[in-house]
Amino acid sequence: MKSTPADLTAQTMADAMADATDNARAPAGTRPGWVWALPGGPGCAGHARAVLRDALASLGVPREVIADAQLMVSELATNAHQHAGDHGPHELWLYVAGGETGDGEAADAGEVRCAVFDALADAALPGYSWTSGDCGRGLSIVRELSGERWGMLRTMSRLGPPVRGKAVWFAVPGATIAPA
Repeated sequence: MKSTPADLTAQTMADAMADATDNARAPAGTRPGWVWALPGGPGCAGHARAVLRDALASLGVPREVIADAQLMVSELATNAHQHAGDHGPHELWLYVAGGETGDGEAADAGEVRCAVFDALADAALPGYSWTSGDCGRGLSIVRELSGERWGMLRTMSRLGPPVRGKAVWFAVPGATIAPA
């Protein structure tokens, strides 16, 4: 019998159900969500792919949508490892957006979003180019697969003591959950 993703329990939810007075620690505002610690090192992307696959499958997201989401989270986790490797913690967030999200983007009610957090708060998102050589194409992939529904939010970590950083997020196209 398959368990829910990383057992989507209160332990993995941490403070993801923060109330309105604690929204600085909530991913993109106050809404239900899940948070997982990502390992440092080259295993970061593989772990993020596996956790996201299980989480989205348990939410009934179609397999082809999950495959695209895994590619996007792999790109973000790889960036976190390569560019912010020593700036932990690294976290994976999955949440349901709706209305104003706090990340500068309005969201359709029930839109499923994924984010990778790292503690390199002062980094900006680079421009993207398909012709820029070996690096820089990952965010183009995220941009295309998410239907241009992605961005960055300067925020706080969710697990353990609060750490200032950034979360790079994307909408999971075709994945919606009815708001509670």
